[in-house]
Parts: sequence; structure tokens; C-alpha cells
Amino acid sequence: MTSIYRQLIAPLLSLFIFVLGNGLLTTLVALKLNDAGVGNFAIGAMTTAYYLGLILGSVRIESFIIRVGHIRAFSAFASTIAVVCILHGIFFNTGFWIVLRFICGFATAGIFIVIESWFLVLGTIKTRGQIVAVYMIAYYLAQSISQLGLNLAYTEQLMLFALSAMTASLAVIPLAMTKVKAPNFEEPSLLSPKKIYEASPTGIIGTLCAGLILGVIYGLMPIYFSHVDPDVSKVSIFMAIVIFGGMLLQYPIGKISDHIGRRTTLIVVCFFTALVSAAMLLMDMNLYLVGIMAFLLGGFSFTIYPISTSHLCDVLDSKDIIAGTQGLVLTYSTGACLGPLIAPVFMNHFGDTGMFIFNIIICTFLIGFFSWRKTQQASVPKEQQEDFITVPMTTPVASELDPRGE
Repeated sequence: MTSIYRQLIAPLLSLFIFVLGNGLLTTLVALKLNDAGVGNFAIGAMTTAYYLGLILGSVRIESFIIRVGHIRAFSAFASTIAVVCILHGIFFNTGFWIVLRFICGFATAGIFIVIESWFLVLGTIKTRGQIVAVYMIAYYLAQSISQLGLNLAYTEQLMLFALSAMTASLAVIPLAMTKVKAPNFEEPSLLSPKKIYEASPTGIIGTLCAGLILGVIYGLMPIYFSHVDPDVSKVSIFMAIVIFGGMLLQYPIGKISDHIGRRTTLIVVCFFTALVSAAMLLMDMNLYLVGIMAFLLGGFSFTIYPISTSHLCDVLDSKDIIAGTQGLVLTYSTGACLGPLIAPVFMNHFGDTGMFIFNIIICTFLIGFFSWRKTQQASVPKEQQEDFITVPMTTPVASELDPRGE
């Protein structure tokens, strides 16, 4: 593993640097629009456009990477994102920004595919679990730190957009200097959503609803925090806490699911996600209490996707796991597209806390659905369950890192 970790340094650094800017841009766009008085539907549409680009890029971009090579492709995507970041800062137009967010999502898919495939070529069945863990730590840690970048300037200034552009450009350097051999793509294999649902209704419904919830958290949660405290530094800290909670609780809750069963764990996780959402809906705007609830909301809601994925892996043959989990990534992204369009309906009627009503409704549905599934089909025996492994919610290529597919 020591040798492998040395080879991981370059792609890890590129990933870390890129996510620092990408995470900053995502929150910055929401805050900038909110400060300008743009409606919740338009802000939600920005997030939807980003995930639409991510979906399209995930399924269409491989041929381009194969044709020009991984490092050249990475450089092209990073340069595109850098230009998009600067354009955000120079021109303020809602329709134009929607187009820019789509382009950013498409190019981001290319970035992640290059990095994830680089991780893939370095892994074996004995090391991929550890490689995925390193990937997740770097990914979520960078996302958490990225939120603190909001403290470096005012949202109406060009500097924060320029900083996002700089990180996109700097991310090219580590990968461009590596000596690790670039990976080769194989023909992708996907199971249709219908076949995935037939194999695991829990898996596909769980990932779809996880996308609905997390799309709202990433795209609209900064608006709520800005009304808790208009100080941008506080918003950045709250968003960092949400993402850090999602990173910190994933593994322990996932290991619990190895022992008490996936559906039971999902029911418990959804209950606590709804409970925390209800607390945030009703509680006073106490900063310390909001911070604790933000940590718990991220911690519980971020686990719905990986546990749902693990449930699918429990019931699929090993030869179908990669195709199945790739399908779930696209299902999650579809939910992430829809959530930011649906939640504003509640926010327009109930204010910013309407997003928590949306969360409660989704989680209540999931609790009922998972409970019904427990009565329809026996849980997978413990001795037949696969070990819990968190797979990144980025592109289908990341699914190939899952050692359960060997």
C-alpha cells in the first residue's frame, strides 16, 4: 500500500485542489443570487442545470478522453471551468448563469472521470476498499474546507470567482507531472433502471430520494443559513459543518448497517433526518444549536445513498455490481436535478424552512417504503451481506473502484 499511496499523491492533489474551488463556486452562486433577490426557483434551476451537465458528461465524455488522452482531457476540462468561473464574476444574468452551470457540470464530470479512472488503474481487489476510503476523505475534506473560502472576500466581488478559477487551473499541475500510466477504458456496461428496481427497489428508491435531499442541501441550504445569520463567514462555517458531518458519520453508520441490516438502518437514518429537519423547522435561530443540527443533518442524510448502494450490492451477483452501482449514480443525479426544482414550491409557501418540510415528506415516504419492503421480502442474511463500502457520489466510473464487483 505504501507504493500505491505514493502513486496516488498526484491524482489526490489534483482532486483536492479542484474540489476546493468547485465546492466554493457552488455555494457562492447560491449566495450571490440570493443577495441579488433572485427567486428560489431560479436558484434551484442553477443546481438542476449543474446536475444535468454532470449526468450528460458522465455518459458521453469517455470517447473524448480516449481520443485525446487523460491529461490533455483534464487540462481542457479544467480550463473550461476556469473560464466559466470568471464569466460568473464578470456577467450577472440568470439565464446566462444557468447555461454556465450546465457547462460547469459537464466539464466537472470529465474531471471526475479522469481522476476516478486513475484511481481505478492503481487499485486491486485487495486495495480498492482503502483507495475508496482515501478518495472519500480527500473529497469531503476539500468540500468542507472550500466553504471557508467565502470568508476571503465579499460575494459581490470578482475575487471569489477568480479564486475558483485559479484552483481549477492549479489542479492541472499535479496530474500533468505524474509518471503514473494513464488507464484504459473498457466498454461501459449499464443495467437499466427497471432491472435495478426489480433487483433492489430499496436501492433505486433510496438513491433517488437521497439525490432529492442532497441536491437541495447543496443548492439551497446556503440561503437558509444566510437568513440565520447574514454574515457570509457564518454561512461558510455552517455549510462546512454539514459536509463534515456527512463525512464523519458515513463509515460508523455504514458499519452499523453491516450488523443490523440495510433496511433497518435506512429506516433509522431517515427517521433521524426527518427529526433533525423538524427541529430546524421549529427551533429558534440559536447559532450553536443550528451548528449542531447542521452537523447531524449532514451526518444522517449523507448516509442514505451509500447504504442504499450497499443494499443493491447485497442482492446482485458480483458480475453485475459495477453496472448496478453505475445505474444508481445516474439515479442519484436525477434526484439531485429534481430536488432543487421541487423544494422551492415549499420555500415559497413556508419561507426558507420550507426545505425542511420537503425533507420530512421525503423521509416519511422512505420510512413507509422501506418498512413495506421489509414485510414483502426478508432481509439479506448477515453472512451473505457484503461489507459496507462508501462509493463516491460523482460519476459512474467511481463504481468500478468498488471491490465488491470483482
